[in-house]
Amino acid sequence: MTALAEAAPGGSSLLLARQPIFDASLNVFAYELLHRSMDPRRFSVGDGDVASSQLLLDAFGPAGIANLTEGRPAFINFTEHLILNPPSVAPGQIIVEVLEDIPPTPLVIDGLAALRERGFRIALDDFRHHAAMEPMLELADIVKLDVLAMSEPQLRAEVRKLRNHPLRLLAEKIESWEMHNHCVDLGFSYFQGFFLAHPQAVHGERPGPDESALLASMAGLLRARTPAEFVSALEQPDPLPGLRLLRLANGPDREGERTLATLDDVVDTLGRRTAGRASIAMLAGVTGKPRELVRLALARARACELLGNACSPGLGAGGFEAGLFSLLDAFLDRPLPGLLQSVGAHPQLRAALCERSGSEAALVATAIAFEQAQWNTAPWEHLSALGVDKADAERAYLDSLVWADQGLQAMFSR
Repeated sequence: MTALAEAAPGGSSLLLARQPIFDASLNVFAYELLHRSMDPRRFSVGDGDVASSQLLLDAFGPAGIANLTEGRPAFINFTEHLILNPPSVAPGQIIVEVLEDIPPTPLVIDGLAALRERGFRIALDDFRHHAAMEPMLELADIVKLDVLAMSEPQLRAEVRKLRNHPLRLLAEKIESWEMHNHCVDLGFSYFQGFFLAHPQAVHGERPGPDESALLASMAGLLRARTPAEFVSALEQPDPLPGLRLLRLANGPDREGERTLATLDDVVDTLGRRTAGRASIAMLAGVTGKPRELVRLALARARACELLGNACSPGLGAGGFEAGLFSLLDAFLDRPLPGLLQSVGAHPQLRAALCERSGSEAALVATAIAFEQAQWNTAPWEHLSALGVDKADAERAYLDSLVWADQGLQAMFSR
């Protein structure tokens, strides 16, 4: 168990989600931390003052928050109580996100002004412009607009009004690359949503030669059953995937064990896990994709692997592959069923990802539920039948975040 999972007493009393916020170059500017209590008898979803971010701050503390965000700022929802009774954390660590249902009373305005004076940045969530909000706007650094909740004329009108203030605009709930590009054109500075996990619209039906070679190599990995077959699939003109695999294999899993010097060593050590880890090493080299997509793929694959291991010793490697290949269309911008056929995915993997059936499908659905902070959509009954509870799933998710951060650093280290 990692330090993150150990941060709260007994593991973690919260269900947590970490969602990236990008700048216009698709670099991660910050992460939003979303949460709810595991115990529905204590806190209800949306019980603002009771199930507040104070629980998150108490559970993880300043050091844990910084680890969760790799030192980047953390957007954390503040209730009125937290605005008036702020936590003892460094201003640079947290961006105060003011919930949309907090009224701009004189007390709240004074509290935000005091936070601003201490050096905290202020973000207004789900903002809609009206005269009463002007005092808040004067204190805001960032305004978040829900692009799904507004029509195109409404969005343009909000942007036009907010241009009169010296603040940055953040477009949230972006579900497609088309909407992301549109918001870039409108002048937004920051972007939040699940568009990275979806393919971009492309022209043409046939893959290019580089993509064909990649798919052929991945097909060889999925077919491989012996060390010699794995090494043969890994030996290709481009040496970088093999180097990334070596670095990943010597990264977050090794913990001081002997260094793996060759691909043969990697295959001997990883065994059945080789195919999944070699596949992400190959996909990490796809051009035109932001680094955060690789991090997402690592985290989702690892979460599915850990959940699979908790269910059955033989399910982990298949869980890793299912989590990874659930994002194959986002990497290659083509429909997932055809890509799975191209790499020769076995029927169980195709059923999990295309028909959403089987245990691997439950693992992927759970990982996505945590990514999106939509924990009610996780197949809890299925997981319970496999021997996994909410605490197990939370530990798997938290551990996967750390593993992905370390794996990404290892693969791209100089």
